[in-house]
Amino acid sequence: MYIIFSYIFYSIAIIAGYVAAYDLLIQIFPEFGLFEVLVGFIATAMFFPLVPIYSGFTNGEWMLTIICFGSIFLGVTLGNHARRNKH
Repeated sequence: MYIIFSYIFYSIAIIAGYVAAYDLLIQIFPEFGLFEVLVGFIATAMFFPLVPIYSGFTNGEWMLTIICFGSIFLGVTLGNHARRNKH
């Protein structure tokens, strides 16, 4: 059960990273096309925890950063707890 919650929290962190990346994409390329979306998708997949930090520093919107890193923290904690209770 803990492992399922761990994956749910990881998914929430990834979604928060992609929401922040979409906000950044709208700011940089207001009339973006398919190429910009694909490049943004790949770059966000590699650096999804870092993108909300950028929006926090530039716009003062720290909510996505808190959600992203809080979800990663809970995902790691629950994953370790599931592994510990498996034995």
